[in-house]
Amino acid sequence: MKPLPGRMKWFTNSRARETSANAPDTRWASPEAVEKVGRFHRSMPAYRPTPLVSLDMLARRMGLGGIWVKDESQRFGLKAFKALGASYAVCATLAERLGMTPPLNFMDFLRPDLRLQLSTYTLVTASDGNHGAAVAWMAAQLGCGCRVFLPVGTTKGRLEAIRNLGGDAVVIDGNYDNAVRKAARDARDQGGILVQDTAWEGYDAIPRRVMQGYLTLFDEALAQMAPVMPTHIFVPCGVGALAASLQAYLVERLGRDRPVLVVVEAAAADCYYRSMVAGGRRIIPVKGKLATCMAGLACGEPTQPGWAILRHYADGFASCGDDMARKGMLRMAFPLPPDPAVESGECGAVSLGCLCHLMQGEEARDWQKQIGLQTTSRILLFSTEGATDPASYRQVLRRGAGITPLDAMPIERPETF
Repeated sequence: MKPLPGRMKWFTNSRARETSANAPDTRWASPEAVEKVGRFHRSMPAYRPTPLVSLDMLARRMGLGGIWVKDESQRFGLKAFKALGASYAVCATLAERLGMTPPLNFMDFLRPDLRLQLSTYTLVTASDGNHGAAVAWMAAQLGCGCRVFLPVGTTKGRLEAIRNLGGDAVVIDGNYDNAVRKAARDARDQGGILVQDTAWEGYDAIPRRVMQGYLTLFDEALAQMAPVMPTHIFVPCGVGALAASLQAYLVERLGRDRPVLVVVEAAAADCYYRSMVAGGRRIIPVKGKLATCMAGLACGEPTQPGWAILRHYADGFASCGDDMARKGMLRMAFPLPPDPAVESGECGAVSLGCLCHLMQGEEARDWQKQIGLQTTSRILLFSTEGATDPASYRQVLRRGAGITPLDAMPIERPETF
């Protein structure tokens, strides 16, 4: 199952556009829900829409109609999209417990009369880094306690980010999925509030709220692209909360006229790809260390609502090696002039690495046809994180920048990327 260096594994979901009586429920991502969540985020003083960057020269060199990148390196100062989901899920859950009446407004949680009550709550989660930082950030804003469980091998930079925000970061001897189970036990035994972005039987309300929090991201992107609409969207996928939220949003807003959605996974943790190749009837989890530089995608078990939505609606599934993430980072950091540079971490950049390979590799010609990539295609990419691990980011750039100027490289020669 391991891809060759510079190679990618691909699955086209030929049933994605079929009408089915067994379609999963996506009404939680309705236009009304999008407006409600967006209104909450706009009530946060730190909220600003993140930039949408156009890579016109790269699109021209690839023979595409356009490439746009939603740059999440500037989200709430945390350099990742995760705070959108964490903020909405935490506040909606606390509002329920405190008996607060709608509409949900962030400023209501800063009232002096609530501070003592909020200080009695502890938020608990498992994370590869970014989600944990987002939950710790929210806990600090509200005066709650926070405990984050992380898998073995979590980098120093990600640990420090959580601790600097006031979170208690605990590294376990196990992978991300083990950390999820540890966090669930801890929250149950210690009376904490589990704020997880992955769901399972008996635990789905808060993960659904996390997914609803991401709706603001997609609504921002399409508003910024208007009146142009993307024909294809590439989105990174770990447990699948972000990708499934995006897919549900597109189904609710555009129905069968929605863009083609490509789910991009790390090869070391490609549970969606493996499950689809096996027939798409059941989840095929990935076990072991899940060793990949794409820490945020190192999840071997899909979230249940994510699996239900993506297996039914997503058009393509790509399993990508670490080299594609690094190539995407370099292409973002050293663009083809006059395209602007984008600070993108491994998880954020792998979608661009995937797109580059689809447009370059000889074995990808059939895949291009299967999802309709052509000269008029307009591609939207979500760069989900910036340099959330600064040391790793600098190392990738140092190794790649001095070899050959990227703007001088012919796009047709991936081996010299």
